[in-house]
Amino acid sequence: MTREELDLFAARFRDFAEWDVTKQIDYLIFYMLSQPGAEAVTVPEIERCLELMDLQKYTGLAVYLSRQTTRKDGRYNKHAKGYRLRRATYDAIRAIVDAEPKRVQVDKQLSDLVPKLTDSQERSFLEEAIRSFRVEAYRAAIIMIWILTVDHLQKYIFGNKLTEFNGALKAHSDKKMQPIVSYDDFSELKESRVIEFMRAAGIISNDVQKILLEKLGIRNSAGHPSGITFSGHKTTEFALDLIENVLLKY
Repeated sequence: MTREELDLFAARFRDFAEWDVTKQIDYLIFYMLSQPGAEAVTVPEIERCLELMDLQKYTGLAVYLSRQTTRKDGRYNKHAKGYRLRRATYDAIRAIVDAEPKRVQVDKQLSDLVPKLTDSQERSFLEEAIRSFRVEAYRAAIIMIWILTVDHLQKYIFGNKLTEFNGALKAHSDKKMQPIVSYDDFSELKESRVIEFMRAAGIISNDVQKILLEKLGIRNSAGHPSGITFSGHKTTEFALDLIENVLLKY
């Protein structure tokens, strides 16, 4: 097994070099056992992998592995030719290994959009939302990205399209509606109404209105306890749609 092969495997994960050494060992053993013809892994083979990758050595590795084989919750079984991962551990790592490249790719898609935002506070807010995504706090990521989008649009209106927006407010049948004078006045309007008046004022297109209303519905579902689950795929679609079609266009 070469350094290049090991590095290629480690590159599939975020911050592999910073993991606890026992976690690194688990994944390296998984990788070695995944090779054609592999039956078990020996202590020297594991130590060689750590050395090739310039990772921290594990003093007492043989003792550690041996103890893991005797514990009820241990991760290894002793084999005539070395050590093997127990089935539950192997399957758990395999599920992560299979999903990780896609997650890293999505993470990069989102992260690549951060420098494109010109406002430093918006960049910081988006970075925090992406951190939520990384730990699979998908509801939190959805809510944060929606807040960022609404704030961005309201700032855009206040700085560039206030006359048009207030004109749409004035033309509405509800004469109790007051014009926007300060940014805080937006809090008097429901988000759905802000979207409605933006469209009426010609600030956004019909297509963008559809995107915003659809995402508002998702945000509302994410913001309340319910049986609805939110996957990484759905959260990614939510984020990319708003960032690319709203945040970077207005």
